[in-house]
Amino acid sequence: MAIGMASGPRTNTALLLALFLLATPSSATITWQFQNFFPQHGDKYEYFLQHNCSQQFANYLTGQPQDFEEDWLGGGGKYTVLVQPVVECLLANASEYIKAAASAAQVLLGVTPPILAIIAASTDELAMLSVVGRRPLLALLISLGSPSVYIERVFEFRQPERMLRRSPGRYRPQRPETAFQRRVLAALQYAIALGAAANVASLSWRLGVGTVCAWWSDTVFAPLVWTILSIPIHLAGTFAVRLRVRRIYGDEDKEVHMGLGQWLRLLPTRLHGYWKSEWVPAISQDEIRIVSFEEEEIYVAWSWLLSTGTVINVIFGSLILSGLLFIGPQDALVVIFRYLVSVLLCRILVTFELAGMRLRYVPEPE
Repeated sequence: MAIGMASGPRTNTALLLALFLLATPSSATITWQFQNFFPQHGDKYEYFLQHNCSQQFANYLTGQPQDFEEDWLGGGGKYTVLVQPVVECLLANASEYIKAAASAAQVLLGVTPPILAIIAASTDELAMLSVVGRRPLLALLISLGSPSVYIERVFEFRQPERMLRRSPGRYRPQRPETAFQRRVLAALQYAIALGAAANVASLSWRLGVGTVCAWWSDTVFAPLVWTILSIPIHLAGTFAVRLRVRRIYGDEDKEVHMGLGQWLRLLPTRLHGYWKSEWVPAISQDEIRIVSFEEEEIYVAWSWLLSTGTVINVIFGSLILSGLLFIGPQDALVVIFRYLVSVLLCRILVTFELAGMRLRYVPEPE
């Protein structure tokens, strides 16, 4: 289950390829499928390719879509004219036993995004880490390590500042005593977040090249697209929380209600402040003071869109994972376990940072 040393470059390449897919037409021919099956029944599929489906596979590797007729009665189309015959041939030669096992794997994978959403960090929690904790890079890595987003109720009155209120019995992390301990803690946090993000990215890439998405079969990027879509949702959550809560310092109180010109002039100073606080765990930061704002129309509308986006993210993830072919239930359990590990690690990081922020929080006198 460990991530190898070579996973970093592979993960970066996979992310760049996914972004390239979003910016280019889907008509580009992809020939990376059917060459890296998952292990449970992969040897059977490889045998079928060599002995029963060799011609269809050769057409897939070297053929041009315009040279073949679309099998629209069989579900094929303009962009699947090469991949669909290979899929049809593999399924035709696979036994009912193997296909039943694959169906069980699809059920397991289809319920994975809702399960991940239950244990994942919410958009408000990650936004508080970015806006109040002033650690946006850590929040970005955690968002990549949590492909499903916690689903919050639409039009529910949200109070992100309540996360900073202390109550008896809540977890109180120990404050590092030396600068060295603080740096070690920060490095450990980034190592965990980066490892979780790399695990999710490499796993999504492995799913893309090791399976075929039944309804998006002309690409290997479908799982990666679902993974990356969690990032804009968390960025939108950061914007929403900033409409309700800001972190302030003693000399910044007057900066809360400033004009655009003044805000632009102070932007370099603010970015420098973010850069300094980014590498400091919340438990080791200076006192945290915030100012809250009442809900306005833009916040209500943005929160509604954000809640809707989280639901769409989970549905889209279930649609992607439940449509994956040529994967067995044993392989699916390994995939689910790896996703769970990353999401749980990210959740632990967010919980620890929020606990540190509560200890450093100084409520304003009423």
